[in-house]
Amino acid sequence: QGHVNPLLRLGKLLASKGLLVTFVTTESWGKKMRTSNKIQDRILKPIGKGYLRFDFFDDGLPEDDDVRRHDFTIYRPHLELVGQREIKNLVKRYEEVTKQPVTCFINNPFVSWVCDVAEDLQIPCAVLWVQSCACLASYYYYHHKLVNFPTKTEPRIDVQIPGMPLLKHEKIPFFFHPLTPYSALREVIIDQIKRLHKPFAVLVDSFYSLEKDIIDHMSSLSLPGSIKPLGPLYKMAKTLICDDIKGDMSETTDHCMEWLDSQPVSSVVYISFGTVAYIKQEQINEIAFGVINAGVSFLWVIRQQELGINKERHVLPEEVKKKGKIVEWCQQEKVLAHPSVVCFVTHCGWNSTMEALSSG
Repeated sequence: QGHVNPLLRLGKLLASKGLLVTFVTTESWGKKMRTSNKIQDRILKPIGKGYLRFDFFDDGLPEDDDVRRHDFTIYRPHLELVGQREIKNLVKRYEEVTKQPVTCFINNPFVSWVCDVAEDLQIPCAVLWVQSCACLASYYYYHHKLVNFPTKTEPRIDVQIPGMPLLKHEKIPFFFHPLTPYSALREVIIDQIKRLHKPFAVLVDSFYSLEKDIIDHMSSLSLPGSIKPLGPLYKMAKTLICDDIKGDMSETTDHCMEWLDSQPVSSVVYISFGTVAYIKQEQINEIAFGVINAGVSFLWVIRQQELGINKERHVLPEEVKKKGKIVEWCQQEKVLAHPSVVCFVTHCGWNSTMEALSSG
């Protein structure tokens, strides 16, 4: 979901300016998006001066094969093979059947092979970078070996990148640490860095005043694609009247907004760790007792569905349940904008960071 939201926000913004935007992903994600959105496949949805539509393709795996979908080493090459074929078929269909030729691709960096499709079809492409420009710089410097990074033999090397403060060895992007268990994700990101010569622009969901020095530095490197900060997409997309299409994958059923309405101004701590990060039970216990000792009211999102393989469901101490409200899902955008919320305890994903900054 952390990748769907910024792409969908950008798509709506572009459509509002008079363009026809097609949002494409796999049918497995399409099924999730339909649960909480009024989406009709391939039907034009008016937004501002233009239109948005959705087109989902079959990834070729059985519907219930979550084991392979959650194994990046298996799913990544499979999705690239199937995705390239399906997107080329989609482009052909739009050109020949609906007489609406595709004139530009914008891809998520986790599907960098879209740049190859664009190159094969001779269609311009851009990348929507869904992390900070500082992360982009770190990955770029790591791949090109422009500075030293921690290694297995020297894991405590600090990293100095122009335009950024010194990164202590434990503060570098976790995917790139030699001891990371997520080396497969590192390879996915590096695949996009290797292809930075293909897009005409790298669109960053950030803003200039937040990352001035590193944006200036990356822009000075004369990359084939220019660095374009265009965020915060969260705040810009809020100006559009299009509440029935959003990136949420679950319905909010616990009436958390009504509960927030009943709380005093600046009194509630909001706790949520996104859709991917998994917090150990020991950490959940520490946070719970911290809330109890602080004597504050809270709204806490505890996911009970789709936790993934070998992940236990969280159990909250009974004492904490009396102090606030526990929900499986909520509309984070509305929660952060609510006057009763005074603090956000987060895993610091970039979407959550930008949403918190934009909400004050």
